[in-house]
Amino acid sequence: MDKSDKTVIIRKIAVATITILLIAYIVSVVLKANFTQIKTETANIMTVSDAIPVSGYFIRDEHLVKNDNEGFISYELSDGDKVSVNETVANVYKDEAAAADKQTIDKLEAQIVSLQQLEKSSQNILVSPDSLDRSIASLMSVTNLNVDRRDFSQANKNMETMLYYINERQLATGKVKSFSSKINELQSRVSDLKKNSSAISGKKVLSPATGYFSCRADGYEGIYTSADVEKIMPGDLEKKIKKKDVDKNVIGKTFSGVYWYIACEVSADEALKIKNAAKLGVDIPTANSSIIDAELVSVNQATQTSEAVVILKGNYMNPEMANIRMEDISIVVNTYKGIYVPKSAVHERQVTDTVTDEKGNEKTETKNIKGVYVRIGNELQFKQILVIYTGDDFVVCRNSPPKEDWLTSQYGILKAYDDVVVEGANLYDGKIIS
Repeated sequence: MDKSDKTVIIRKIAVATITILLIAYIVSVVLKANFTQIKTETANIMTVSDAIPVSGYFIRDEHLVKNDNEGFISYELSDGDKVSVNETVANVYKDEAAAADKQTIDKLEAQIVSLQQLEKSSQNILVSPDSLDRSIASLMSVTNLNVDRRDFSQANKNMETMLYYINERQLATGKVKSFSSKINELQSRVSDLKKNSSAISGKKVLSPATGYFSCRADGYEGIYTSADVEKIMPGDLEKKIKKKDVDKNVIGKTFSGVYWYIACEVSADEALKIKNAAKLGVDIPTANSSIIDAELVSVNQATQTSEAVVILKGNYMNPEMANIRMEDISIVVNTYKGIYVPKSAVHERQVTDTVTDEKGNEKTETKNIKGVYVRIGNELQFKQILVIYTGDDFVVCRNSPPKEDWLTSQYGILKAYDDVVVEGANLYDGKIIS
């Protein structure tokens, strides 16, 4: 073999090697494109709120509760409790020990009454132990919720009812035949306390109005009332709200009626948004509650393009709500519930559909639709989405809209709990993935 033949062979081998390497590279690129790793997330249902952050000033029709008696004050009501005019809100005793004795006497007497009622009906108990168990379990759940919301007054009432059901269950199951000995024991304890204590000599402090009670006064009482809310203009809150000294004989307040009001300064655009809202709510951080329903009372502004004071009213009450005066809150103008999708998962594509107009004529229509890629087995499918809310880095989509609302019939619609692709390259409908 001469030198020229060797050169030709070497060249052929080189070309073949390069060709093989090129084919291997192309195959690897194709495989990488089709079997690239992707990241998916489950499409979950969520609720988001479109809210306007504001500074809120709470207005109530407040009446100070005053006490001119010397001694230890023992409150009969908790913050946020309902109260009637001339109802006892507190008793004043000689000292703290007398107050404690009176509280013990009241609890013992309540137990005596409860047991006496059970004694009278012991022969006619028709309720089953299983039914009582369910009632007790239900009350336990409600009581835990009361404690979480710091509604201790209602929690105590529930516990008294639970004790009644437990005693009733003992009679129903025959574990206890009679409570007479327990009643005698409790009556003896009450008698001893009354003999050895000045507890029964407390002086009553009465509520000046019907409404809700609070044992606190903050010095802002009476600055604004419900009669003033439609007159408050921008700037008035800052000028007029000045805290006053609270007299030493003030031990709380009653706010009449069932409504409280919130005055909030907002921009003209925010005022318009609030006016046009179908339903309003307020998110109050310290209220230990979810969004609270509220009603628009008035929008006070000089012109439609000027700043405004928005007045909202509501009637939700708990111990925290009874004492809120000024707080940063949010006015919820819309609430959206749907499927949460990260923006990284959203893609846009153009589709052409044949549609029929009102006269029955068919025509083609091209539109842009938004959608996501959903993993089904080892294949990707493009599904359209109908966005109802757009956040900073996510969207909320309609869940299970009727087919007539779909933008196109060429692709299905995203459903809750679909496996949505949030990261991945070279995505397309029908792509096979690993």
